Amino acid sequence: MNRAMQWIAKKDQAALLARERKRRKSGDWGEWETLTFMPGQVGRGWAAFVTTAHRNKVFSVLDRPAEAGVRHLAVSSLSGQRPTWPEMQRIKDELAGVDATAIEVYPPRDQVVDGADMFHIWVLRGRLPFGLHLHTIPPAASALRAQPT
Repeated sequence: MNRAMQWIAKKDQAALLARERKRRKSGDWGEWETLTFMPGQVGRGWAAFVTTAHRNKVFSVLDRPAEAGVRHLAVSSLSGQRPTWPEMQRIKDELAGVDATAIEVYPPRDQVVDGADMFHIWVLRGRLPFGLHLHTIPPAASALRAQPT
């Protein structure tokens, strides 16, 4: 559960979590609201670079420009439950565009940061040099195409 909930009475927590479950199940998240911040206002470390956040009735998303023109989206909810793949796809589509490519990263153990129940995707500037559909792989990556054995 999100740490912000610790200050809320148990009865109210239960009601908020029940509302979140209902909205996630129905897909009725409400409209996205966008908030802006001054650099350093949100937190320390990578969060110090967050200047935009988006929220609706289910999810909150910290949005920061990352290295090389990549966009980092950090997704959370009151329950702290991991968004499903379709939920993350919808968040990416609604905040970065349906044509955008985003990835989730599983770093080496010594680079793991897990201080909050947040789920991260990085929105890329272009397409990946690999994929499930060979016709979508950029021509420059053709040498990387799987060769039959």
